[in-house]
Amino acid sequence: MKNSFLKIRLFAIITMAFLYGCSEDDDNSLPSLPEGNNAEFSYETDPEDPFTVHFNNESQQYDASYWRFGDDSGFSTEDSPTHTFPNGGLFEVILAVQGDGNGGEVRRMVEIIDPALQGERIEDGNFQDPNAWNVQEAGYEILTDVSFTEAGLHLSNEGEGVTTNVVVWQEIQVEAGKEYHFSADVAGGGMNQAWLEFHFSNEEPEGDDYAENNLWSLNAYAECGIDPFEGDIVDLSCSGDGAADGIFTFEEGGTAYIVIKSGSYEGYLGPEGITISNVSLMPVDDME
Repeated sequence: MKNSFLKIRLFAIITMAFLYGCSEDDDNSLPSLPEGNNAEFSYETDPEDPFTVHFNNESQQYDASYWRFGDDSGFSTEDSPTHTFPNGGLFEVILAVQGDGNGGEVRRMVEIIDPALQGERIEDGNFQDPNAWNVQEAGYEILTDVSFTEAGLHLSNEGEGVTTNVVVWQEIQVEAGKEYHFSADVAGGGMNQAWLEFHFSNEEPEGDDYAENNLWSLNAYAECGIDPFEGDIVDLSCSGDGAADGIFTFEEGGTAYIVIKSGSYEGYLGPEGITISNVSLMPVDDME
């Protein structure tokens, strides 16, 4: 009778501590449990649903188990639960067990891969479908001329000493914390008091002079793009905060925007204008 009472009391203490002791304030820590039990689990993703995971409790000598899945969904006391995660990402799954007066826990990071976030993030990177892109003013009354051609996106303005600007942008879906590799082929005959910029941001263009997150660019004011150029913008860039290897990580997941901005201030984009093609944003993991 005494042993049964102690087991019930320990069961209640661990249950209450697991339910109320895991908070953001204490980093989801579990209560200090007596050593003894070997807590362990394995898991496999459902073959038909990439967000659903089947967990298998492989602990030894236990009477009760408590699970948290790291997605603010509460807890489970099932022995080997099946859980559906709300989205892709990394989740810390915690299993705590107790039995025979002992307890233990194990924590493991479980990665949920969203198929919709895999592969190429840019739609129509060769600019063959005008409906895949938005063309919008960018603070100046006159827009830079934009044409969708077989060679790619063509940007130009006629004559010298003109002031124009434009943003060409697209909504994309990305995953926070994941590394992406960016590249874009650009070619032109040389600019004067002009710019070509590539931005990634969570801010949608709204018709002003977009300056959210210039990563790679040619800028005559920074003394590049003045002579004829051809190649990957990452290699040619002389202005912007982008990495030299084209790797970029989004701090926030979900909807983001790729924005191409180009224009001149009392200058011009060159006798041949600028042509952009082969724009790509690929998860680094998918390139390996």
